[in-house]
Amino acid sequence: MSPRHWSVGFGGLSRPPFLVGVAVATLLALVACTSAGSGESTTTATSTSVDPPSTSSSPTSIATATTFPPTQDVLDAWAAFWHAWAEVRASADLDPSPLSGVAAADVVEGALTIFERQRSSGLGPVQTDVELHPTVTDAEDDAASVEDCVLLSPSFTDTAAVWYQANLTRTEQGWIVGTTRIPRVGGCVPMEIADAAIAGYQAFYTGWSDFWDPANPESPLIGQVLAEPQRTLIVDLLADHQIRGAALRGQPTTHPEVIEVRSPTELVILSCLEPAADYGLYDIDTGERLSDVPAVRDGKRNLESAVMILEDGFWKVSDLQGQVDFACEFAPTDRGLPSI
Repeated sequence: MSPRHWSVGFGGLSRPPFLVGVAVATLLALVACTSAGSGESTTTATSTSVDPPSTSSSPTSIATATTFPPTQDVLDAWAAFWHAWAEVRASADLDPSPLSGVAAADVVEGALTIFERQRSSGLGPVQTDVELHPTVTDAEDDAASVEDCVLLSPSFTDTAAVWYQANLTRTEQGWIVGTTRIPRVGGCVPMEIADAAIAGYQAFYTGWSDFWDPANPESPLIGQVLAEPQRTLIVDLLADHQIRGAALRGQPTTHPEVIEVRSPTELVILSCLEPAADYGLYDIDTGERLSDVPAVRDGKRNLESAVMILEDGFWKVSDLQGQVDFACEFAPTDRGLPSI
């Protein structure tokens, strides 16, 4: 069968900012000077090792979705499991009843083990926001398999997005979650989120000439591809270049991949850039190359990280940091998250 994607929306979260492991400086700030594996794990829900999460909380709610039976029945059961999971995690007495109706005994025991470990650390009840992006990977009359990159706020691990593989079985009472498995402890990224965020990152460079050749700090495109604080930085640079009559030219070739998911509305992209041969700052009237940006040497690469924010329906660049002339590798690399 062809897999169908289905989403359940509960909310978002935040985590400490990503830091590139090299001394970095904003690539575009160069222009402002114008005056660089993870293995698989067979950890299951009954033995997942966790760290105490933060105590931030927000209400839980489930959004509806559209697909076709019997796939819909399986997805409804998967959503019901996570609704019950969040309910028990937030309960004062860890009453397992909500989970017992939607999951096998081993899965219930595994969830309780996680919650009890958190309680023993003094955390107390935890309100959890959950966002699901499941795919039914196999389905028969009485058995089905689901794969999902589940976004949790707060998470019970050190990653906001947790990769799950689960088997469900049909009982007289309906579908229940029989087993769960986390194949990779380093996290994941929902495929549709990765695709959209990468498209937003590339849109910044695709639209480069619209607001930088010639410099136009009033371009409407700026608000579609940039969020704060990067937006203000770029607008200030454009204003300076406009006064000088200068244009920034040369669209790079990007090789982006998602390396961190912080929430459903924030993630980090890493890209090994190939600068265009003509990249530089130019005098608009004479066409002369200005000395602000050094000429690109053959084979040069730049490493760049981009914090992407979902704002007004667009994935936008919120922060750019990078290392110029860095021996980076093109995506996909071991740092990239699997798209689920």
